[in-house]
Amino acid sequence: MPKPPFAEVLPANVLEHPAVYAWSQLGPDRLEPDGVEVLKRKPKSSVYRLTGVGPHGSSIIAKRGRAETAPVERMIYEEVLPRLPVPALDCHGFWEEPAGKFSWLFLEDAIGECYSPQDPQHRALAANWLAEIHAATGNVSSTLSAKLPDRRTRHYRATVRSCREDFRRPLAAPAALLPDNLSLLEALVADCDALDAHWDELEEICEPIPPALVHGDFVNKNVRFRATSAGLEFLVFDWEYAGWGVPAADFAQFTGHTVSPDMGAYSAVAEWAGGKPEVAVLQRLAVCGKFFRLLDEIHWISAFLDCRSQELVSGPLSCLKVYEGRLSEALRAVKWI
Repeated sequence: MPKPPFAEVLPANVLEHPAVYAWSQLGPDRLEPDGVEVLKRKPKSSVYRLTGVGPHGSSIIAKRGRAETAPVERMIYEEVLPRLPVPALDCHGFWEEPAGKFSWLFLEDAIGECYSPQDPQHRALAANWLAEIHAATGNVSSTLSAKLPDRRTRHYRATVRSCREDFRRPLAAPAALLPDNLSLLEALVADCDALDAHWDELEEICEPIPPALVHGDFVNKNVRFRATSAGLEFLVFDWEYAGWGVPAADFAQFTGHTVSPDMGAYSAVAEWAGGKPEVAVLQRLAVCGKFFRLLDEIHWISAFLDCRSQELVSGPLSCLKVYEGRLSEALRAVKWI
């Protein structure tokens, strides 16, 4: 379940709030919100809900992100999704801060039913959505592959090797680390070694699926169901990690709150170059997707691995301990360790 929003302490003049100020730069019909809710607030990204400023008094989501990732998400909402046969959130504008390091994206609020991977109907609808995305984007591969970040298998192999170097560095100068921390980093290096050694097998498994649009963070909190007269619409948002390549990560099953689309439902409606994919092929692809998903999560955490003191390293290492357990379990399941 997504974390509940919390009301932010507003400045005396609400127009001075960063999200409201950014919204004002677009010259909206209504500027002052009824309230500002914090959905996420981190040093490099923040998400707010501005209540009452959208069409017909609806809320607007104000998303502040880094200049490196924001243009990708903007392109998905403004150029890609409007051309695809799937429902999508409306984009209400984009504003770049004068310093050029951050920008703001303003989106329709994704109101609707939360996703549950334990609900067979939800998993089937997710699979149908994936099949539609793969079929539609496969016809514009040259355009998207040139514009979107690379998500082919070579991207994930580079991630394996980058993570391994991140873990090796503190092992070379371990003075600030406790013995348990060193053992964890050694285990992570060994996991990366095992995965790298079997990479040819992983690439062979991924070979059958045509390249397509990859969401990259296809987890429960980033999808909703919107009720319409025709039934439930499947809405997907938070496209900042999107790319072009092997969409295996979006097939990952029951790891890290992944959507876990139904393989049988996908097989029934999907059409690949060689015909309908077999469920067994999709299940093997989902195993690769689990590795890709774990690599992404480990890489995101390893960026915060500051080993100058035990205090600085304790938070990231506690997260890495969880991910190492999942990664080693996945490696054992395929007998790669």
